[in-house]
Parts: sequence; C-alpha cells; structure tokens
Amino acid sequence: MMNNKQKDRYSNTTSSMYIKSTISNPNVKSIIQAVSTILHSQMQEDQEQGKQIPKTSELYFFSEEKYIEEKPEEFDEQRKLLLREPPSVDNIYEFMKALYDCAQFSPECCIICLVYINRLIAFTGLTLNPTNWRPLLLSSLLVAQKVWDDKYLSNADFAFIYPFFTTQEINKLEAKFLELLQYNVTVKGDLYAKYYFELRALFKGDQEFPLYPLDVTQSASLEARSADVQKQEKEKAEKLSLTYNDRQTRKPAAIIN
Repeated sequence: MMNNKQKDRYSNTTSSMYIKSTISNPNVKSIIQAVSTILHSQMQEDQEQGKQIPKTSELYFFSEEKYIEEKPEEFDEQRKLLLREPPSVDNIYEFMKALYDCAQFSPECCIICLVYINRLIAFTGLTLNPTNWRPLLLSSLLVAQKVWDDKYLSNADFAFIYPFFTTQEINKLEAKFLELLQYNVTVKGDLYAKYYFELRALFKGDQEFPLYPLDVTQSASLEARSADVQKQEKEKAEKLSLTYNDRQTRKPAAIIN
C-alpha cells in the first residue's frame, strides 16, 4: 500500500494536463537537464532524511557497493571514493548525456525512464543514493528504449557504454528492475503528459523547452507499445520460472552410501 508521499512522487502531478499539446521532437539536452534536476532533488531529499538500503534488501541489487564487494580487486580507494560521492545535477546530466550520445534513444525515453524510476519508488520504497542512481538510470533507460524506439541497443551495447557492468550483470539488473516493477511498464498518455509538463515547468520559456503536437495516435501508440512490452516481459519471466522449477524437479536424488 502506498503512503501519501509515495503517491505524490509516483504521480509527479502538475496543475494541468494537456494531451493534445505535448512533444514529438523536443530539445534532448533540455529534457536530460530536467530529468537530472528532478532525480537530484529526490536524492537530496532521501539523503537528508538519512534513508539507507540494507544489504538484505532486494533493492541493494542496484547498489554499486554490491559489485565493489564482489570484485574488490577492481576498485582502488580513489575509485570507491568517486563512486560514493554525492552527485551534482551536472554529474547526473553528464552520465545520462553520455548514454544518449552512444545509444541515441528518442527524447521521449528520458521521460519514460523517469516514470519507471518513480513507479519503482512507489512500489518498493526505494531511496536514491550516490551508489544506486547510475544502475537505476541505466536500467530504466534500457527498458524505456525497448518500449518506445523501433531500433534499440542490446544489453551488450550498454555494457560497452558503461563497462562498470558486464553484459550478464546488465541482464540481471534489467530482470530485477522489471520484477520489482511487477512488470508494470505500461505508460498511458495522460501520465506521460503529467511528467512532461512538470519537467517543462523547470524552464522559463518555450524556447528552452519547445513543445510540438503529439496527436491522439502517438499517445495511443505509447500505451499500446508499452503494454505489449509488459506482456512480453511477463511471459518471458514466467517461462524462465517454469524452466527453473522443471530443472529443480528433475534433479537426481542424492545417493547416500
């Protein structure tokens, strides 16, 4: 059950909603800057309240600390200090922009990824901190690109872009991200609009964050595509679960001499 604060962060509401006047080709840098500002604000709030994620939590899966502990030989003290340093808005922007420069995802993916991160916060009580924001942003953008873009990078490509993780680790991050989202990756047009206008409100004028029409067909396409990915990912997870259970059932009984 969500508390009021979680609902607020989930909906990210604005005073008004305009389905007929959203974007189709916005300034990507402006959107990345806006998303970075929102994430930084949320992280600051969590850190000021002293919120932490215990190692026993499933959410610790997204902490870079987990991977530092598993591969200590790859991290000297300077690198660990850099990873643990609270990021500025510019740090978040630079990381997201670097992903964009390589992946060339559509601008809409930036907004969809923020929807997913806030949805995960609402579902799990996740808190943002200096060592989990990068894995979370990577995971959410990866899923968002699969939802919105006709062509998208493979997980192996993302591992090349951000070599902190191997392809196998990124596969597991994506699987855990979807699992904790309860495979709920459907994004309706009105929710997308709320997020878009909240991000746009961070800028003073249309020139900094231009608006272009998004017709009813495009809005319906977002919902249909995201619902389709939701169905596919849920079915994939169910098949993997059945395969695993079948293997466990077929294991030979231990022979005791």
